[in-house]
Amino acid sequence: MIPINNIDNTKLIKYVYDIIAKTTIELGHRTDGKTMALLANTFAADLKIENRFKRLYITDIVAAFRNGIRSTDEQQYLNIPTFYRWVRAQKLLIDIDTHKVEQLKEPKENAPLYREKIKLIKTIKKQN
Repeated sequence: MIPINNIDNTKLIKYVYDIIAKTTIELGHRTDGKTMALLANTFAADLKIENRFKRLYITDIVAAFRNGIRSTDEQQYLNIPTFYRWVRAQKLLIDIDTHKVEQLKEPKENAPLYREKIKLIKTIKKQN
């Protein structure tokens, strides 16, 4: 899986558009293509800009929207604040599982959303 930060902008917008289109249907909303395209462009840019979302995967965003739609009985709106609320809730679940494994030393099997940290710098061993 590739972190959102490493996905090409055009591909990310398409992924987000597809997620929003599916969400529109699941919520029973009637939204035109222009509105969905604007939401997709805005939210895709936000996902890249926000440090807290950069390392999430598209599968995390899909799960966030799925859980967000199904997790409450109150009226759901198709807008950026709603998307943020859903993604923050998903990120919290990921962070909780990360805490379980890294701080509380629980087995990885007990933390289904845990993922290994990405090492950005490779260490080079000196050869003597």
